[in-house]
Amino acid sequence: MRTHWCGGLLLPAIMLALTACGPVDFPRRAGAPAEVRHVEPAKRPASSESPAPSPPERTATLRPAIHRQLETESYRSALNLLCKEIKRGLPEAAMAEEYGQAINGILAKAELYRKQGLPDKAGELFRCAHDRFPKTEAVARKVRLTPSEIFAGIEDCAGQLMERGLASYRAGDLDEAIRTWKMIQAFSPRHQASRKALETAEVQRANLEKVSTKN
Repeated sequence: MRTHWCGGLLLPAIMLALTACGPVDFPRRAGAPAEVRHVEPAKRPASSESPAPSPPERTATLRPAIHRQLETESYRSALNLLCKEIKRGLPEAAMAEEYGQAINGILAKAELYRKQGLPDKAGELFRCAHDRFPKTEAVARKVRLTPSEIFAGIEDCAGQLMERGLASYRAGDLDEAIRTWKMIQAFSPRHQASRKALETAEVQRANLEKVSTKN
């Protein structure tokens, strides 16, 4: 009776200990099939963004806006808008005619400014056309000048301003010479002659200001 009574007390105590320790993994017998657990795949959150419009849809909404700018000779604004959409993935060829019209309009204005003796304004427009020249051959054929010819226009405007600045420099007008040479740097920052002339003139002006301050 005593042995049976002790066994009756030991069994509940063991069960309580196992419950407190949590589930116990017992070793699997050799040859027994492995337990397969089903895992639910993670669900993607629903996107609230609408799909991007296709190129035909984008050109249908873009073309009227571009045409309004071309009609008012706002060629630079039209080109800016086109380049913005192209960066977003719109193919250049989708708006080939409008792209060509915008750049050709800019070039026409640049040549007009050059004839009017405004090489600073002409140079800025030549630079704009050069930097945004189309990369697609089919679109590039719509532009009436090649990149090399446009760059020649930039160099010609820089040359005119360089001579104008030198005339002011020889006349002793350092302020006007510096102002003129800075115009070149605005559209042709790699123009070495104007950069060196600017450095020299600015040093001379600073030295003159020091002398005048002492006196």
